[in-house]
Amino acid sequence: MKHHSREQLPELPGDHMASAFAYTAAATGVAGVATLAAMYAIEVPKGGPYVFGTTNDALGGIFNLLAIPVILQVHRRLPAGSGNEALKWVVVAASVAGSASSFLLVFRVLEFAPSTIASVSAMAVQALWFLLAHRQFLKRQDFPRSLGRLGKFIGAALLVGLPLSGLGYVLPGPDALRWTVAGIGIALGATGWVLWPYWYFRAGRVLGHAHEMTTTAGTTAPQAG
Repeated sequence: MKHHSREQLPELPGDHMASAFAYTAAATGVAGVATLAAMYAIEVPKGGPYVFGTTNDALGGIFNLLAIPVILQVHRRLPAGSGNEALKWVVVAASVAGSASSFLLVFRVLEFAPSTIASVSAMAVQALWFLLAHRQFLKRQDFPRSLGRLGKFIGAALLVGLPLSGLGYVLPGPDALRWTVAGIGIALGATGWVLWPYWYFRAGRVLGHAHEMTTTAGTTAPQAG
């Protein structure tokens, strides 16, 4: 009989492979955060040459592709239904589109503005998956509560932060009000974005642990002759 704590998942085929993708996505996401910070700290004040910026774009494209098998594997824990099935394919399509826009920007096929719109749109769709999926996961007894709360927070922070950030720039009224709204949005969005790689790291541990627990449970001790 298999026992699972709150930080374990019942194993499904593909968990071990998805765990490897999750760890790789986490590392890629951390590198993305670091290169974006380096771009704004070093390259933006100097006006170039944006090596960190280009690296960040490439990492964003890779991250979106690495995220797909992880999202699909975790999504398998959701109840079957047309709504969840549609949500799955929408987030996969958005991830592919976000990845493509990043690589097209790197190779200078797409301009910065349309690429950014595509990337932010993909991020918003992924955030929607995080919010809706983890709301359902938190109703289940066999899904880790901490991972569920983290995913729900990331989704909510991005879905609230991204629109507020844009609203602050177009909102009529005093500059203080506009900057306050934009600042709240940027803070929420940035918090969700920075925590994103951590969710993949946690997902990698949970998916990998499910595999390890099943493997251990299936191993019998040698009998004395």
